[in-house]
Amino acid sequence: MSENDDRGSENSQANKGGRKTFTFMSASDELVTEVIADWVPLHIDDKPAADMFYTAYLVQDDRAQRPITFCINGGPGGSSVFLQFGCAGPRIIAYDEEGHEISGAKGLVDNPSHWLGFTDLVFIDAIGTGYSRLRTEKTADSDKPPEKKENPYWAVKKDLASIGEFMRKFLTRHNRWQSPLFFAGESYGGYRAARLAKLFSKEFQLVVNGLIVISPIWQFRDVSDSDYSTSQWVNQLPVYVGIAHKHARCRHVEAGTPMSEVLEAAEKFAISDYARALVAGAMMDDDERHRIFTDVADMIGLDAPFVIESEGRVTLSDFARQLKKQDHRITDLYDGSLGSGDAFPNRTNNEAAINEALFNTMNLYAAAIYHWQRSELGVSTELEYTVLNEEAHKAWKNDEKEYDLFQLAESMDDFRAGVTTNTAMKVLVVHGQYDTVTPYFASKRLMHQSRLKADARVRVTEKLYEGGHMFYSWHEQRRLFSEDVRELIQSFD
Repeated sequence: MSENDDRGSENSQANKGGRKTFTFMSASDELVTEVIADWVPLHIDDKPAADMFYTAYLVQDDRAQRPITFCINGGPGGSSVFLQFGCAGPRIIAYDEEGHEISGAKGLVDNPSHWLGFTDLVFIDAIGTGYSRLRTEKTADSDKPPEKKENPYWAVKKDLASIGEFMRKFLTRHNRWQSPLFFAGESYGGYRAARLAKLFSKEFQLVVNGLIVISPIWQFRDVSDSDYSTSQWVNQLPVYVGIAHKHARCRHVEAGTPMSEVLEAAEKFAISDYARALVAGAMMDDDERHRIFTDVADMIGLDAPFVIESEGRVTLSDFARQLKKQDHRITDLYDGSLGSGDAFPNRTNNEAAINEALFNTMNLYAAAIYHWQRSELGVSTELEYTVLNEEAHKAWKNDEKEYDLFQLAESMDDFRAGVTTNTAMKVLVVHGQYDTVTPYFASKRLMHQSRLKADARVRVTEKLYEGGHMFYSWHEQRRLFSEDVRELIQSFD
């Protein structure tokens, strides 16, 4: 049984959490750290409804209340293994200097850039991911499996509420209400962080000092691959150009041009000629449109006829498949500097080919979490650890909308309200420059459109690193990111 005192569920009876004390190094300091893996019960209408799994790293030192950072990944449907074993935790998956998988490396290695030197860490698995589960009721017929029911936590508002409930219960259980609080969210977790900027204080009575918003998605209206939209394509173009330049496919600039100059020029082009051509369509003279789209082709390293036929709207999968098609290579959607072999170079379905090339390192994270939780910490459960839950991703709902036709999930308004009204809150927004899934230029553009007043805007810092969605798999970028997070947290000392 875990620390959970709420009984009456098949799940909670079979689960036993684990804890163990380790000594981790931070620079020259030895950090005696209690690592706890356990479940916290969540309630609906005062009845236990789910058990949320977490792994906490709590450093034992002289300070009564160290800073504490709650970390969650995205998806929705992703567990927290990526931030825990790829970025902030003291043990991580082995990658080479630029984020490539090391052949045969299945174990964990020490992370010299972990965050424990300046904050305790709590990694949260959203319901339906990791070992976090909706509770199932016992049936009268012991041979009959419990009925499968809709998961109420697979929805925008309820998911956010579950995070607030978990954090309050964790702080109470561990007597940490006076600790400086921080929240780190990646991808859809970044969307969560942006929404929680307002909700932490307004609905959950939590005083959160800072947010670390990692490779976020802000506005779901900006991810539509539509012939009639503009913002998605504008957001993507500078990323495509950066990837093309990295692979020496960009024909618009000379080889060796600094990446910062390449991206700056691409950004200016994206919000001027490119945006104008997208908006105007056939209202623009054909010769001018073709000239602009030919420039686009030269910048992103694709054939001009293909880009002109696409009216300048090149999808993620088309770009990933086309950039290095002569080499039978597919660039990674999440880190376009990386790539994999094209198993079906003779076939024309780009999306199917991409699907075969994605997520080929998930097995490494699964092996890491099973070993760490069970062999090292002593967690005992019959549950399977869910690294990525496709069912949750497909079933996720917007439980806040009033009109199905018109409302997509958005976070920018809550972010603006939260940063404006919480006058001590600081925010670090970070991206990898080769990420086509959550492009950095979306954040940059939205921040400039946000109308944040100067006193609020100065508390928001944006950083761009080499690498992709998980830029922290690159050794040097992980070190730089760790230093930036340290600076944010220690600014409250």
